[in-house]
Amino acid sequence: MQQKCLQLLLLALFVYALTGVQGIDVPRPRGVSLVKAPLYQPQPDGKWNCIDGSKTIPFTQINDDYCDCADGSDEPGTAACSKGQFHCLNTGHQSVDIPSSQVQDGICDCCDGSDELEESQCENTCLALGAAAAIQRRNEAELHMKGAEKRQEMINRGKQLKADRSARRSELNARIKEQELLKTEKEHLKATAEALESEAVEAFKEQQRELDAVTAQAEQEPQQMRQEASLTFVRYDTNKDGFVEITELMVDMNLDRDRNGVVTVEEAKYFLDERDRMDLDAFITLAWPRIKPLKMLADGLFQPPVPTPAEERAPQQDNTKEAEQLDPEPTGEHADMDVPDEEDGEDEEQYDDEEPDVGVGEATPDVETTTAAPIYDPETQRLIEQANEARNAYEEVARQIREIEHEIKELDEQEGKDYGPNEEWSVLDGECYTFEDREYVYTLCPFDRVSQKPRNGGAETTLGRWDQWVGEGANKYSKQKYAQGAACWNGPQRSAIINIKCALEPRITSVSEPNRCEYYYEFETPAACDRDAYTASAQSQHDEL
Repeated sequence: MQQKCLQLLLLALFVYALTGVQGIDVPRPRGVSLVKAPLYQPQPDGKWNCIDGSKTIPFTQINDDYCDCADGSDEPGTAACSKGQFHCLNTGHQSVDIPSSQVQDGICDCCDGSDELEESQCENTCLALGAAAAIQRRNEAELHMKGAEKRQEMINRGKQLKADRSARRSELNARIKEQELLKTEKEHLKATAEALESEAVEAFKEQQRELDAVTAQAEQEPQQMRQEASLTFVRYDTNKDGFVEITELMVDMNLDRDRNGVVTVEEAKYFLDERDRMDLDAFITLAWPRIKPLKMLADGLFQPPVPTPAEERAPQQDNTKEAEQLDPEPTGEHADMDVPDEEDGEDEEQYDDEEPDVGVGEATPDVETTTAAPIYDPETQRLIEQANEARNAYEEVARQIREIEHEIKELDEQEGKDYGPNEEWSVLDGECYTFEDREYVYTLCPFDRVSQKPRNGGAETTLGRWDQWVGEGANKYSKQKYAQGAACWNGPQRSAIINIKCALEPRITSVSEPNRCEYYYEFETPAACDRDAYTASAQSQHDEL
């Protein structure tokens, strides 16, 4: 309460001093201010020097409506000089200087009408304007008084935030050292577990490769046997009725078991499992296992322990892998008989129950194959699980370190921002404010970014990101600049200037775009209610008067 009364008293003294000073009558030419009156005193010889010292003229030529001085100082009360300034005394209100070109132009620019020679044509409104200005100054003083209280609260909060950031930074520094030590430990455990895992998995894979080789060989033999049996069945089935009969076997001298030069019915029925004929499936299962040894013996692929004279007389065939796929030529008296060609595709297509000739290594058409995950033995699986746990533990520590480093980076960025001499502006960091006009919704997030978005929907456009304070001199914290916004079409990148004024609540009052891609925000906040700065400004105005 005492501060408020003191402020009002100072305001009353300021108004009294203003009117009192302006009321002092000091001899001086028309249009000259009280401050410059000493410059307009005549010399003893009646001469006067132009203020810039460029020329000396008779004192009587001042305000003679003719411009004698280059700086226009000899015509302060007329419009003769383009560079001249006319001083409006404006008793009861604030004195101002206007361009001399506005003197005697028929328009009352001074509230006391002194810029027009016939002052009676202008109504003196200085007292009314002075009273209104006094009320405005009083309201501004009250606003700054109340706003200063809220600003002090923001200062207290800002300093607490700074202290909290400092304490948090120290805590994070200690934590990251602990986590780095833990990371080193987890990394060593992970390396040990992975070495054991790698050794066990490699041993398992080697065993699996050996097993796969055995399995592949076991799977290949039946397939190869079926293929050989199918080809032999086709060669024996000379009448192409889908069966191999006794008479069709009797022509193959390789089936002469007693080597007497004749394949008897009994010998043929032996190979047909005492049947008269066989289809393909029965031939592969029953006949081929009995016929194959004799075929191998005839081809020279199998040698019995004690060769017989008959076997010694049998012609030897080419002992090569390709011989298994060639048609064996009949021997003896049946050598001239016609044997069907195994490459005759038309004959083979007559049998629906014949399996396709699929070469070794060829993929079965239209069959999707998927690789199943290997099933490890219990010991290998245990080592894999231990390695996974070690990896997960290491990654968890590394993740926590990344989070701590990210938080430290954010704290350092905040510490690098200028929140004012008393940290009052830091309270606004992290807050966002909006303003709507007929077309757009504008957003201001102090110390972060500014943007606009169409009201009827659409993408948000960044107008700029926090750059720096750009206020001049003692008013440094009256303007903010946001730069490096989204680029305009065939134009520069967008930017924004935030003009800041004192108010009891933070808000955006207006947004404009005076130049293409350059935006101006009017923003109010208690952080701008600096009582000391306002008092100094008022005192400066008083000193000027």
